[in-house]
Amino acid sequence: MRRSADYKAPGGKLLRVSAELEGGLIRAPRLNGDFFAHPEEGFEAAEAAMEGLPPALAARAFAEAIQRLGVELYGFRPEDLEAALAMLGGGTPLEGGPPREEA
Repeated sequence: MRRSADYKAPGGKLLRVSAELEGGLIRAPRLNGDFFAHPEEGFEAAEAAMEGLPPALAARAFAEAIQRLGVELYGFRPEDLEAALAMLGGGTPLEGGPPREEA
């Protein structure tokens, strides 16, 4: 079942993380919200870097991919993604609401 978690980054930008969690590992991750990334192709590759990882390690893989691919983020930081992923994985929310299950 697909789950999602909303996190409000400092400055008021929304970050929504959605993914399948199978055996504690992320499948088909998607990041949406009130942010921009350039170039988009690099962002999609960084998003894919979270595939198959536990939520606790996925933010680091995303951050490393962003840096390696030269992607600029506007509206959230990798640290914000770490908080959202903790919520997705059932950890303690730092801000935002509880994780939701999507149909």
